[in-house]
Amino acid sequence: MLLGWNQRNVMTVETINSRIDNLVLHSGGDSPNEVVDARVNVKGTTYPTLYSRLLALDNLVDSNYTELKTRQDTQQGQLDQLNDSIGTLMGAYGETLSLYVSKNGNNQTGDGSESKPFLTIQAAVNRIPLLTSSRVTIWISDGAYLEDVVVRNLKAVSITIRNLQNVTDTSSELGVKVRSIAFISSLGYQQINGLQFVDQANISSAAYISGDLKCAIYSEQSSYLGVWNCRFAENTFGKGNRCLFAIGASKIGTSNNFYQNQNCIAEARNLADIVISSKDKGTGNDYGLIADNGAGRVNVADSKVRANRIAEVRNQGNIETGPIIRQITKDDISDRENVTDVNGTIKRDGNVVTVSIMFECNNFPSDVSNTRNIILVPAGFKRDQNYPAYHALALYRNESQPAGARAGMTEASRIVAYSGNGRSYISGSWVTNDAIPIV
Repeated sequence: MLLGWNQRNVMTVETINSRIDNLVLHSGGDSPNEVVDARVNVKGTTYPTLYSRLLALDNLVDSNYTELKTRQDTQQGQLDQLNDSIGTLMGAYGETLSLYVSKNGNNQTGDGSESKPFLTIQAAVNRIPLLTSSRVTIWISDGAYLEDVVVRNLKAVSITIRNLQNVTDTSSELGVKVRSIAFISSLGYQQINGLQFVDQANISSAAYISGDLKCAIYSEQSSYLGVWNCRFAENTFGKGNRCLFAIGASKIGTSNNFYQNQNCIAEARNLADIVISSKDKGTGNDYGLIADNGAGRVNVADSKVRANRIAEVRNQGNIETGPIIRQITKDDISDRENVTDVNGTIKRDGNVVTVSIMFECNNFPSDVSNTRNIILVPAGFKRDQNYPAYHALALYRNESQPAGARAGMTEASRIVAYSGNGRSYISGSWVTNDAIPIV
């Protein structure tokens, strides 16, 4: 029993001594001058000395800090690069981006600055960020730029393509000449200013639609496009060319343009909208404004643009022309032997025509079945053929009227009357489906 007690005590003492060896400080590794537990790290690795473990920890901390700092610097560089890329895509908010084009420029070495301009307009367009909050202006020096410029998928506060010089007189040659410009799926205010359009037979790319339908200015599914101070004077009469063409949700407005010998000044197709300004001028044109399932507005009464067909509606399109008033004079008399004078007006507002004229006759027949031909209604005001063969009009005179006095319009849109000699007055209205008249 005593022996067992001694054995248990010996084992206890050895255990205590072993733990003491692990707790006593020393510098020799095995000598009792060091705490062995302190030489073991959290991963269970035992170091020769406490100093070596602490040194290894310091080195690890330094290494981790250096790696973390490197990663942070790398991420900052990537962030700076991303910001630069966004800046390239969007431009600086509210700034004005000016790009210059010159016949002395260079697309390879030029950067679009005034001192290093591009050679072509398209090169300047290609420099515009895809999404920008800047107001972009492309300034073009004098010269002929036989390009089919395409502005596609750009979103900007505004994009202006214009003559470097201010243009006010468009009746004579302009310094900057271009073949065609197209805006496609581009948002923001757009403007073309002070350019002359030439080489219309060779239009290609987006501005060439099909067959001989070619457009000097083309806008598809884009925002509002202002066309100011431009000149269209290359003869396209009888061809398929359009000066202005808008399709989809696009809108075009004009001001102070000049059109001469053009096949068609403007066409609005498939929900597009075009407004022809009363400040525009021109002569010798065939079509003025065509609305093909689109909408158009032209104030015919104030318009200085002359065209054989000033406005034409196709496929449920709509054109607002404002009131169109034409004077009726002696030159309009049909029966010059018996009708000595005619004076008055014929007015068209939309598709409704009203007439108010005075006529004088010196030889009315006594037979009430006969009438005198007063005037033939001019083109653009003629009656809709769905009317009855004879459409009655109001007749009155200061003097007494003979029995059976009457006035009306025949199927051929000729105003006729049976009345007494002297002065009589005719008024009335009807609907027309004529093309918009030239006044």
